[in-house]
Amino acid sequence: MSPLFEAFLAKIYVDDESRRRFLNNPRAEASRAGLTAAECDALEKIDRTGLELASNSFKLKRDGQQPYRSRAST
Repeated sequence: MSPLFEAFLAKIYVDDESRRRFLNNPRAEASRAGLTAAECDALEKIDRTGLELASNSFKLKRDGQQPYRSRAST
């Protein structure tokens, strides 16, 4: 995984607007960021639900809140 790829992932995890643009057109956003064809291919297959869940979790952590946990997991 290239540093550019890692930076792109970090950005879509923490920046709402970047993530929105990415989810609307993953290949175009990844290509615009200078990623390779193989990296663009990989990002087109990203788990979108997982991306949103992780993003929300990171936001809660940045805001100093605990992520939601069901009673079953405690």
